[in-house]
Amino acid sequence: MFGILDRDVTRTPDEDSLLASLQLLGHRGPDAQAVHRGPGFGFAHTRLTLVDPDPRSNQPFWDRSGRYVLVYNGEVYNFRELRADLERRGVEFHTTSDTEVVLQCLIHDRPKDALARLDGMFAFAFYDTRDETLLVARDRFGMKPLYYCDEDGFFACASEVKALRPWIRFEPEPYSISSYLLGFGGPTKGFTFYRRIRSLAPGDFMTVRRGERPRRETFFSVSDFWDGEAMQALGGLTPAQATDRLEEQLFASVKRQMFADARVGAFCSGGVDSSLLVAMAAKLHNNLAVFHANVVGPWSEYRAARQLSEYLKLDLHVVEVNEQDIVDKLPDAMRQYEHPYTYHPNCVPFMMVARLVREHQVKGMLSGEGSDELFLGYPWLGRQRMVDAYYAQGARLRRLIQKIPAVGKILWPDSGHGAQVVQTLLNRGEVAGDERRIRQAAEQLGSPHVDSAQLTSLRYLNYHLRTLLHRNDCLGMGASVEARFPFLDHALARTAINMPSRYKLRFSPRVFEKAHPFVRDKWVVREVANRWIPRNLSQRIKIGFWTTVFQRMEVPPAYFEDSLVRDLFELSSADMRGVVEQADQDLRMRLLHLDVWAHVCLHDRSLDESTGKIRRHVTIRPE
Repeated sequence: MFGILDRDVTRTPDEDSLLASLQLLGHRGPDAQAVHRGPGFGFAHTRLTLVDPDPRSNQPFWDRSGRYVLVYNGEVYNFRELRADLERRGVEFHTTSDTEVVLQCLIHDRPKDALARLDGMFAFAFYDTRDETLLVARDRFGMKPLYYCDEDGFFACASEVKALRPWIRFEPEPYSISSYLLGFGGPTKGFTFYRRIRSLAPGDFMTVRRGERPRRETFFSVSDFWDGEAMQALGGLTPAQATDRLEEQLFASVKRQMFADARVGAFCSGGVDSSLLVAMAAKLHNNLAVFHANVVGPWSEYRAARQLSEYLKLDLHVVEVNEQDIVDKLPDAMRQYEHPYTYHPNCVPFMMVARLVREHQVKGMLSGEGSDELFLGYPWLGRQRMVDAYYAQGARLRRLIQKIPAVGKILWPDSGHGAQVVQTLLNRGEVAGDERRIRQAAEQLGSPHVDSAQLTSLRYLNYHLRTLLHRNDCLGMGASVEARFPFLDHALARTAINMPSRYKLRFSPRVFEKAHPFVRDKWVVREVANRWIPRNLSQRIKIGFWTTVFQRMEVPPAYFEDSLVRDLFELSSADMRGVVEQADQDLRMRLLHLDVWAHVCLHDRSLDESTGKIRRHVTIRPE
C-alpha cells in the first residue's frame, strides 16, 4: 500500500508517480491493483486476496458516503467479532472482508480505541476527506511494515521503501550505516538506512494534518501484556493445567488464522514450533500444503520435516538450498530485504521456499515465529538458566568474579564504554530505549511479580522479533505470500508473557543437550507437542535454517576496487584495500552487504551486475 498527503490541498499528486509506486509494490498484491488521486491526496494499493475475493473489496476502499478511504495491508483475525459488535450498533456492511470492518472501526471509534480492538497484523493509511486528516498505524508486534517520509511539500507512507523512490531522491543515512559497521543488526523502527525515510514503530499511530507536524502516539507496547493478576493466576496452575491452557489457546489461534477464501499452508522447518502448527492445521484442513527449505549440509532438517509429513500423511514440498545459492542470490534477497541482513544469514532459504509456495498457488502460510521469544527457545537462554540456578541466580558468582578485574571485564564487559556506547549513539538508542521501557514497566508492576524469564521474553519480543518479522514479510510478500503467526495471537501472547519461568525453562535430568544440559527449553510448548507429534520431533533442539556460509565466505580486497562502499567513504584504492585487509570476517561481511545494498537498493542497479561481481570475487571455504 502507498499513500500521500500533499501539503497544498489544491495540488493533485502526479499520476505517473502514483503508478510507479504501484508497480514497485506489484509483487505484494498481484490479484488487484488500483490508484486513486484527488485534491491534495493519492493512494495506491496492490491486493493479495485471501478474504472475500470479490472486486467489491478491492482497495483503495471507500465508505458508502465517499468521505472515508482506506488502504490496508494485513489480516485482522477477530474481524467477525468486531463486525458483529458494529452491526449491533447499527452499522451496515456490504462485503465480507476484514477491510470494511477495519474501515468502520476507524469511522465509529477514536483511533486509539479502534486500534486496541484489532487482533492481527496490519499497516494502513486512513483518510478523512472532509477533515483532511490522514491516520497511519502499525500492529502491536510489527508484523506488517510501514515506512514514511515527511517532507516540506508532502507526507508519504508505504509498505516498502522502494515505493517512495518516485517521490524522493534516495540517499544513505550515515549514522545507521556507521552503527551497522560497528556490529548493530540494523534499525527496525524510527530511522532506516535511507535519509529522510523512517519506519513507524510497532504499536504506534500518527495523525497528519496540513499545516501541522505529524503527531505520533502509542496505542500498545509489548510491556502492556504484563498483568500482575494474570501472573498470580498462571503461577497457581499445575504443569498439566498450564499445558492445557496453551494447547487450547494455540489451537484456537491456528483455527482463526487458517480462515481464508484462498489456500493457506504452513512452513515445516522440522523444529518443534512449526511441526506443532502443521499438526494442528492438518486437523483443520484436508491435504494441508506444507513446505520445507532443505539447507543442504550438516544442519539440514529435511529428515525431521519428512518424518512429520509422513506421520501426518501430508505431501511435503521441498526446495533444496545449496551454499552457493546463499552467495549467488544475496543481491536478489537484498532487493526485497531493503537493507543489509548479516543479522539473518538464512534469508535466501526463506526467499526460496516462499517462491516454491507461490508456484503451488498458496497465498497464506503459518509460521512459528514468536514461540522462541515467548517461551525462551534459544539455546543460550537455557544455558544461562542452568548457570543462574546453580549459582543462586548468578548474583553471588558475579559479585565474586567481578572482584577479579581482568576476568570480570571478559565475562561481563561494561557496556557504558567503548564501541558499544558509540553504537548506541549512532543507532539512536533503539535497543537501549526498549530496555529502558521494559525496566520502567517492571518497576511499576513491582516485585515479586516479574521474574527473569518474563523480562527475557519481553526483551526478545522487541528488537529481535522485529527483525524476524521483517524478514518474513519482505521475503514472503516478495513472492506474493503472506506469513501468519499463530504464536503471536493476542490472548496467547498475554498468557505466555505472564507465565512463570518454570514452564518455559525447566530442570530435567533426562536432557543432555550440549548447549544446556539438564534444562528443557520451551517446556510447555514441548509438552503440548507431545500430544500431537512423535516425541523425537517434539524434543528436537532448535536449528532454524542454520548455515555457516557467512563465516566462511572469502571476500578479497579486489572486490572493493570498484565499490560503492569505497565511494561512500571517499577512500582511495589503497586505503580501501588496507581496510579490507585489516577487517575481521564479520566486518568483511558487513562491508560486502553494504556494497550490495548500495548497488541494488540505494542506486537501483541491475541484480545481474551485482551477482556477477560476487561470482567473480567471492568464494566459500570448505566446512
